[in-house]
Amino acid sequence: MKYLTVVRHAKSSWTQSGLADHDRPLNERGLVAAPAMASFLHRTYFGGGENEALIPPPERLVTSTAARALATARIMQEVASMPLESLILDSSLYLAEAPRILNVVRQLDEEWKHVMLFGHNPGLHDFAERILARAHVPKMPTCTAVLLALPHAYWGLTDWGEAQLIGYVTPKALERRFPELYAGISRADGED
Repeated sequence: MKYLTVVRHAKSSWTQSGLADHDRPLNERGLVAAPAMASFLHRTYFGGGENEALIPPPERLVTSTAARALATARIMQEVASMPLESLILDSSLYLAEAPRILNVVRQLDEEWKHVMLFGHNPGLHDFAERILARAHVPKMPTCTAVLLALPHAYWGLTDWGEAQLIGYVTPKALERRFPELYAGISRADGED
């Protein structure tokens, strides 16, 4: 079995006119939500702190080269104290559609049991929807994580409609469930 966690980048800034889309940085909310999500995933699912791991911790973080996705992945790397070589940049993930994301997954190193993949909507949401066997991911606001179990021992066998949903975590859900820990990581109006 393989494990795949797909993460949409944290909220980015549109304030710098003339800046290419690829180079947009995280905004203030993104800089708060990304470490909160990273900490929650690390402690709750990956065995960080005093908790037992629910799934193996990720060995690699594969990310789009866009500044906002890379910054989100780096925050996860830092929170989980992962080595620098665990971060892999893949330019083909920038604004990738679902079939391209599937191709990236199929080419992952077979020695890795769990990989986190950082990217963009709408392709990432479409990928999550299409790869799941029975579950449904209603939407993927910024900084959402979808944790998946793949039924094969090899990444190369990954295909549509086979994954099992382990977790679906949004900033809004964290803020509602743990307001004392995660206040201000999602929009007040409920739309991310």
